[in-house]
Amino acid sequence: MLPVPDRRTAGTPLAGPARAATVGSLTAVAAVVAVEVAVGWGDLAWVPLVAGLLLGLPHGAVDHLLPGRLLRWPPARSAAFALAYAGVAAVAWLLFRAFPGPALLVFVVLSAWHFGTGETAFADLRAGRPVQRQVTASVVLGALVLLVPLVRGQADAAPVVSAVVPGWDGLLPPAVTTAVLVTVLPAAAALATERLLSGRWLEAAEVGVLLVLVLVVPPFAAFGVWFGAWHAPRHGARVLAGDPASAADLAAGRLGAPLRRFAAAAAAPTAAVLAVLALLWSATDGWTGLLVTLLPLLAALTLPHALVVAWLDRASGAGGQIPGTAPAARARPTGRSTP
Repeated sequence: MLPVPDRRTAGTPLAGPARAATVGSLTAVAAVVAVEVAVGWGDLAWVPLVAGLLLGLPHGAVDHLLPGRLLRWPPARSAAFALAYAGVAAVAWLLFRAFPGPALLVFVVLSAWHFGTGETAFADLRAGRPVQRQVTASVVLGALVLLVPLVRGQADAAPVVSAVVPGWDGLLPPAVTTAVLVTVLPAAAALATERLLSGRWLEAAEVGVLLVLVLVVPPFAAFGVWFGAWHAPRHGARVLAGDPASAADLAAGRLGAPLRRFAAAAAAPTAAVLAVLALLWSATDGWTGLLVTLLPLLAALTLPHALVVAWLDRASGAGGQIPGTAPAARARPTGRSTP
């Protein structure tokens, strides 16, 4: 049976996007795992990575519009916010270029936190709950999908990392690798068990699916499918549900028109990033050179994106209006919350 959103979100703008994102992400991961088990990705492991990175590009392309939509800002104020968003990204890029070592560490920590909180927030909203502050679950999930692939694939990433951070060979001490694996993997299993005992069977199953993904699939292929087919669509579902222009269509179960509106809004920013990627590709020597040039750009874009999503989570928390759902005050808790 296909997973469905909680009955308290049925008929709301979030229900259709949440169902589509859930089914799509589970199907994509199952397909990538099945290929690895059946024939192995081998030399084609780069395909899920590149495809995932490209598919995930549009998911933050309308960040600059979200506060204006939800707070009903006038166009001038929305434009000022867009300029501020670009300014934060530019400052982050300059800091990365000036201090690559510390910046890379901050980028990894920020990304892990962003991925983890994004996952717990989506699960809360899908279940009809206000977004809860779940520090332990967010840390475990973020570390599972980012740190585990990084430490498992560090030999392949070392040439890129050493080029980005001069003076470092890109390899972590064996003790750090061991510490990540022996800490994160049991913690993820414990989180899945806690979700199951709390009656949150879909969330428990998803943690289990992610454990299989990061342990079975080649590390960077695993991250690619996570980013492009899991994280990005789930964030996109929240963006669709929060668009007032699409509320009526989504409440009636129509996804086509809202997706077209999102595509139209995301087209220009996505095209700009693709143009930059094309220029970087033409000016570098192969994938390693491209990734060396691209990493500071990705880090720069991640900072304002993570800040916008953190604001969105806060606005969707207890006492706030959950975009695309009933008011938070009407939502009844299910199961136990995670610290």
